Formats: sequence, structure tokens, C-alpha cells
Amino acid sequence: MTPRTACRGLRATLLPLLLIAGCSPVPGPDARGAAPPRGVILISIDTLAANHLGAYGYQLGTSPFFDTLAERGVLFENAFAQYPSTLVSHISMFTGLYPREHGVYPPAKALSTEIEMLPERFAAHGFRTAGFTEGGFVARNFGFHRGFQEFADPRIERDTDIERTFARGIEYLRRVGPEDRFLLFLHSYSVHDPYEPPEPYRRMFWHGEPPAIFESTGRNLTEVNEGVRTIAPEGLAYFRAMYDASVRYVDDVLEGLFRELESLGLLEDSLVVITSDHGEAFLEHGAMGHSQVYPETLRVPLLILLPDGETGRVRSPVGLVDLPPTLYEMAGIPIPEGLSGESRAELLRHPRSAATGQTYGEVVAGELQQTLVVNDEQGDTYQLVASSLPAETDGTWVARRAAFDVPADRLSVEAVSFAEPRVLEVRVDGEPRPSILLDTDWQPVVLELSAPPARHRVVLTAPSCASPLSLEISSDSRCLAFKVRGLPLRRLELFNLDSDPLARNDLSRQRPELLRRLAARLQGLTWTTRAEPQSRELEGETLDALRALGYVD
Repeated sequence: MTPRTACRGLRATLLPLLLIAGCSPVPGPDARGAAPPRGVILISIDTLAANHLGAYGYQLGTSPFFDTLAERGVLFENAFAQYPSTLVSHISMFTGLYPREHGVYPPAKALSTEIEMLPERFAAHGFRTAGFTEGGFVARNFGFHRGFQEFADPRIERDTDIERTFARGIEYLRRVGPEDRFLLFLHSYSVHDPYEPPEPYRRMFWHGEPPAIFESTGRNLTEVNEGVRTIAPEGLAYFRAMYDASVRYVDDVLEGLFRELESLGLLEDSLVVITSDHGEAFLEHGAMGHSQVYPETLRVPLLILLPDGETGRVRSPVGLVDLPPTLYEMAGIPIPEGLSGESRAELLRHPRSAATGQTYGEVVAGELQQTLVVNDEQGDTYQLVASSLPAETDGTWVARRAAFDVPADRLSVEAVSFAEPRVLEVRVDGEPRPSILLDTDWQPVVLELSAPPARHRVVLTAPSCASPLSLEISSDSRCLAFKVRGLPLRRLELFNLDSDPLARNDLSRQRPELLRRLAARLQGLTWTTRAEPQSRELEGETLDALRALGYVD
């Protein structure tokens, strides 16, 4: 019998004799008699969308191993990131705080040292800790080394770097002594744009030559969102196929990692988490990449495998912000006061139990989008999306498209086109209306709307935009098309994620009472910054890595 096996046996049966056997003490068993895990392995696959995995209903065969693994653990069906950005999301994942509480936003902020990170707390309670990432925003420069006794963050060069990252994790685990409790964090960008999976995975999802299309870099995808670039249906299908091929490749690498974990005997007494920081959009709601709060960008996989083999699915909404308190409780570490995330340990212990709950997310990318995902009393899962464009003293600038609600039977505003006249396409409640010729002087815009319903959705779309910087007017680099004054440009959307998991059918007009109730709940949420974030210089290798990932120009 190996020392590790002996220690596992003692932990399971004779906890008081641990010190005699040379094993480090662990907390006693929980109410069910299950001992806390000896190790915790947290795996974050950057940009991995739940809706591209078979376990979440995807039909294209991207994740055969993950789907099998999901039957061996607890799968959270409605896990949401708090912000669809690598830096912000991982900080929430490591602190248990919402974005406005930790205040860490790209491109040049880092967490205040006054706020404790998850590895620091594990280390303070006797765990050996190691983290292996692929740089970018999950790097030393942004504070992610804190609490890790071993940490490496080399810049990603190609999608296959995940093999190196996982190999480093396994090499570390081989050095962990049988008496050691440990935390291991692994992070990879292999699914992130640009979508460049290795062969033969590309051929699994795309037959023939690639179409004539620009590179799938973050900057190019952003220009699609800004209207600077257009993407043809074949190009969109190709990008989606290459993304799926990347997911399929990562699934095989993940299988190899688990073979190593099993050969080391670590799955017998370790808790393993597989998740992501955000998903990826392919124009489902008019945007590419990850700049919205709809399910394709905010809903992430969350699979937790437990040493005692508990299995099941959890429908209750949870957030990545809930991971720290959950892992603390499962590991027998006291949960610190003041975390906004909630421990979901009870859902892990009883995954089939019905539960109500909610989670919150947001993003600022041109417009502010906030979302609330809730289970109602009947157990249905709803998502509220509240979007608004920031107003200035004399109105609201629009990049190219404004979709907003009019709570009346008549729209009466003033508008002006930026730099040159533009023809605005107009749609009301999904139906086209006559276009509007907008000049460079303020002019009235009036639309007569039908009496019912109480709220109308108006969409104004310009064919182009231009930045003041490009016209040498000012240093403002925003791409602007027109400005509106006289009405806040806001909208509310409501989706039933059980019957409509991709949020395509807006129920805001069919369910006005539920809409009002959830909007009031969202409005009642307030956040206070816990400590001012630190500023970071972007230069050298850090700047190169962020530029390669499309995070900065």
C-alpha cells in the first residue's frame, strides 16, 4: 500500500490517527459523513460556450468526452458568468465579488491587494497551490499569481499550447506528497479567437477549402459589430465550424488529462471543476465574439466532479461568483464574511433538489447591458436583459444601431447625423417603416405608433459610422452615426430559457407583470466598490499577448 493510499484510507475511516500516520489533518466529515476532498482542481477553458457542448443540447459532436464526464458529476445547467470578459470574469471567479465590487476592468486594471483571492485563502489554510495559465489577462501582471506557490503564465502561441499547460499541471501533481492537500488551477485560450484548431479537427467540421474571409481575430470581429466589416453567411458558418473544431480538440486534450489524473489516483479524493469565463457569439443577437449578456456569451459550462461520485443536474441559476464560497465550504475552509457569491455546496450534495435562485451579469460595450437570470416559484428559468445607451447632456450617440422601447403610442424626438447625411432604416415592433433622411443639423423625428401594446420596440439603423479621430476632429475613437435627444434609449427583454435556451423569443410584451417584477428586482441591486483597483502599464510581452488575443489594438 502506498503512503497516499494509506492516508486516503485513514481520512475516510480514522481521522484522529492522521497525524500519527504522517498525514496532514483535514476537516472532519460533513453532515452526510463525507470527508472534504484532499485536492481541488479548477479548470477554466476560456471562451467555451455551454451551448456548443453536447451535454447542454448541442448536436454536432463537439464534446464526446465532456458529455460522458457530465454523467459522472454534477452539471449546472444555468451557470452564468458575471461579465463576458476574461479579466473581469476570472477576478469574480477568484474573489466571490461582482464586477462593480472588485472594479477590475480591462485593459489596465488589477485587483487591489486589500481583496483576498481564492488561492491565497487556500494557501493560508495549509494547501499547496499552483496555477498554470496562458497569459493574456490571466497573468502575473494582473495579480493572478497571488496565493500560488508555483505559477507560470507564458504567452499563448498556438491552440496546441493547452497540451503544454495541462502537462505542467500533471508534472506538478506528481510532486505533490501523499500528505499534502492541494489546489491546482489550469487555464487555456485554445477555444478563443482566432479560431485555429489543429488538423485533423478542422476537417471534422468543414469540408473543402476555406471561404475567402478575413482572419477571425478579435479586432476583426469587433469591426463586424461596429458595421465596419460585413460577414457573408458562408464566412459565418466557417468561423463557427472552426470554433467547434477547437472545442472538439480541447475535448480530446481534456480526456488525456483525466487519464493522467486517474492513473495518479487523484480522482478518488479530489474535487474537479470544469468551467469557462464566458462563451462566444456568432450573430445570434447581432454581434460576434463576447460583448453581450445573452446566453451564447454569458452562459458557461459548469461541471463539478466529487470524490464520493454524486451525480445529477442542477437547474437553479448560479454564477461564477459563487465558486469561491462553494469551494471553501466543500474543502472545509471557513467562508469569509462579505462575499456576494453564495455557497452552492448544498446543491452539490443534493443536485436533484428543487431550488429557486438568481444570478446577475453585465457588460459595457457601447451600450450597458445588465441581466438577471432567475427561477420563479414554478421552477421556470427566465432571463431579463436591460440595455441602455449612455446619455450625454445633449442626447445619446449611436454607433450604428439603436433598439429602444417607446412607452407611448407616438415617438417624438430630435436627431442629427454625424459628419454627413445618412438614411436611417426604421423598424417598429419588427415591421419596416419608411426610412428617414437624417441631415447634419438637428431635426424632428416623429413616428405614429399603434395604441396597443403599452410598449413598442423601435429600431433605427444607419448604413455607416465614422470616428471623430479618423476625421481629425478630436481624439474620440468611437464610431458614431447619429445622435438622439428627447428619449432615453433603453429596452427591456424577457426570455424563458427552458423553452427558448438561445433567447430568441422576447416575451416582454406577453408577460408585462413578470417583466415589471424582474425589472424592479434588477433596479434594486446595488454594488459598492470594496477597494480601488490598481493601474497597470501595458507594455512589452503583456501588450503583445493582449494584442494577439484581440483585447487591445
